[in-house]
Amino acid sequence: MLDAALYKPNSFLLSKIESLKARTELLTGLNKVVSTKVYLNIEPAQWFPINNQLNTVANKISRQLDTCTDSYLIYADDERQKSKLINVLGEIELQLSQAYNFYDTYMDILTQRLSPVLGPLLRGCDEIAADGLKHEYLTSVTKNPIVYCDRGFGASILREGVTLAKTVNPVAFIAIPYSRLAEKYNLISIYHEVGHQALYKLDLVEPFRQVFSLSAKNAGANQLLQNMLANWSKEIIPDFWAFGHTGMGQTSSIRDVLLVPQAMALSISPYQQHPPPYLRFLISVEWCRFLWGRGDWDEWAEEWETFYPVEYLDKATKEIILQAKKILPNIARATITTRFKKLSNKTIATFFDMESISPGNLLKCKNKDHLLNQSIGVQLSAFRLIRDKNNMPIAKLNAILNSWLINLSTQNNYNHN
Repeated sequence: MLDAALYKPNSFLLSKIESLKARTELLTGLNKVVSTKVYLNIEPAQWFPINNQLNTVANKISRQLDTCTDSYLIYADDERQKSKLINVLGEIELQLSQAYNFYDTYMDILTQRLSPVLGPLLRGCDEIAADGLKHEYLTSVTKNPIVYCDRGFGASILREGVTLAKTVNPVAFIAIPYSRLAEKYNLISIYHEVGHQALYKLDLVEPFRQVFSLSAKNAGANQLLQNMLANWSKEIIPDFWAFGHTGMGQTSSIRDVLLVPQAMALSISPYQQHPPPYLRFLISVEWCRFLWGRGDWDEWAEEWETFYPVEYLDKATKEIILQAKKILPNIARATITTRFKKLSNKTIATFFDMESISPGNLLKCKNKDHLLNQSIGVQLSAFRLIRDKNNMPIAKLNAILNSWLINLSTQNNYNHN
């Protein structure tokens, strides 16, 4: 005979199953909860994998709950079966908790777009990120990232395909510090984060490690420095991805972003994939020199070296810094000229319109009509250089960039159903 108490309307176990079902159903349709205006919303191609991920989890849990009600409850007079039921419900509780970690993350990210001030700016940042992936090798194999604001010092990315709350992340999202919106001319860092996604999709992370290590070896570097440069390639090549879209604007921007205390700027670790800021800026200078010879970047580099005098370093650190600095031209050349089988024997530079990022073309961007006919990256670079070369107050430049970002957000009004 079945346990009658188990089947009373106020039965604890039935109530628990009912609440688990309600929470499972809430996992579906996140796009209906985060209801934003069309021009603020993310693309349907981004919504689909997010909802699909949540629906998959919800369907799995729903089937488990159906099994609980259909199978275990008919054995309510069996204490062992009841114990199994409790274990299953406990496991479902943990699964739901993990699913809501994923759900809550996207909820926190996407509800920022409900802000009438922040929403249009983030949508414009989405356009910058999408511009960073507009390449024939990439458009069919990756989805455009979602940009949001977060606390912290610098930008970061959680790539598509990595684990998020024990769930595969279906769409990359890029965090930028809130403070970056007070200096929008430094949003060039979005291209760096997109570069991380692109390099993994292109399977070029390990090949560039090998290129940098071999280049350092051929330039006479010892094994320690070869290993360091191999590690640093993981950040240097995303820097070049940003450089490929913005040219010397990236050089100027990274100089601004990396102005840190001397102890940080000259810090060396054999395990760190971020190169010391002192060297990281100088490698961008070397890209400019390799492509265009002398220019403003030479003055920037000369000033940079006065900010961070290496003669006061301890002997071991000084030796590594000076050795690395000496071979930076070799690394710059290898970055731009190495051909890869994975790219049909092409260089990474072929991904970019190198003529459009030339100093000559950027100079022409002083003309508004010329500026508006350029790519997003070139336009952003031009704004960065205005900050360097003009005496325009930062508030005025930010107001111009504010309108520019909002205009980007409205240029592509996706048809959301």
